[in-house]
Amino acid sequence: MTIRDWWQKRRTKILERKDEKPSARILDETGITARVDMVRLEALAEAAYDAMYEARLHGAKNRYEEARYHFDRAIEAAHRARLYDEAARLKRRRDHVGRVYNSQFRYSGGG
Repeated sequence: MTIRDWWQKRRTKILERKDEKPSARILDETGITARVDMVRLEALAEAAYDAMYEARLHGAKNRYEEARYHFDRAIEAAHRARLYDEAARLKRRRDHVGRVYNSQFRYSGGG
């Protein structure tokens, strides 16, 4: 395949996409963006959860609040992407982190 053949094939695909409804393309892009946000925010939440253990008594509350914030944003992103099972999973994980914080850090000077 020459460069010219490749370019013509690519151009044909681009022109075919223009026949699609623009709203369908926007919805797909919005869903992809929301999924990327969800994954990124979940990773940040898990990092904050790990940091909560490293902080132990000093700063555990701040890390917990950070993890909770990121989980909440990840849940919102999952809803925007219409990934309701993922949103439920993230809620369960957020609640688990809250239970861990309450049982191990909250009353032991973790604030």
